[in-house]
Amino acid sequence: MLALPAGWWSWKRRGELRRHHWTLIGLLVFGGWTNVAFMLALVHGEVVRILLLFYLSPVWAIFAARIFLREAVGWRGALAAALAVGGSALVVSHGQGFSVSDLSTNDLLSISSGFAFALSNVVLRADEALGDMHRATSVWWGCVLLALPFVWFQPWPSLSPMQYPYLLGFSWLWIAGATLAIQYGVARMPVSVSAVIMPFEVIVGALSAWCLAGEKPGLLEVLGGVLILSAALLQITRSQQHPVSLGGVDMEKGGLQ
Repeated sequence: MLALPAGWWSWKRRGELRRHHWTLIGLLVFGGWTNVAFMLALVHGEVVRILLLFYLSPVWAIFAARIFLREAVGWRGALAAALAVGGSALVVSHGQGFSVSDLSTNDLLSISSGFAFALSNVVLRADEALGDMHRATSVWWGCVLLALPFVWFQPWPSLSPMQYPYLLGFSWLWIAGATLAIQYGVARMPVSVSAVIMPFEVIVGALSAWCLAGEKPGLLEVLGGVLILSAALLQITRSQQHPVSLGGVDMEKGGLQ
């Protein structure tokens, strides 16, 4: 529902896509796999375990930025990544550990999703000239193409006619808005910053569960939230010390030190 009209929009403006072919391919592959693998793992696996493994993505992103974009990590970047991962682990696992030596297919899907997410952030930062809508279109088409092989193994959902308008509204107002926001924000900040800020959604998820499902967060969840916010604050404070203007947006120069 999103890929078709977005693809038509991009096709009419295909002249803007010159010299961006590799970026589009990278977003199609990495962005598409991020969503497909994560949803498959989340549907069929243990939610806490899947979230925990996915939120190792800040570690992958910081090292990928160092290798491909030459962004300095420094002690602040390393500390922020450690805080984010540790905080995410506390929030989503309630302090329960897991065995790395006993990874299931769903675990591997989640890990690969986080790794693909980190690489898609690198692709966005490497090509800041490509429009946000073109980026989102590439990700949506990646989801379609990479999800097609899995359709043969999934039963067709039985929805009533009254449920389709809700599905359409959810796709356009929620998924489309989130995707465009990510494309806009990630492309305008260093990978090491975006990779640490993104796990903030864990806090939102915990609060949503508290308000909507009556799941009151415990001490470990609160402590994890403090760690994640501390990591985000550490990165944002560092980025404000060395701003550089890019398309009207102030962002960190080069990387973290």
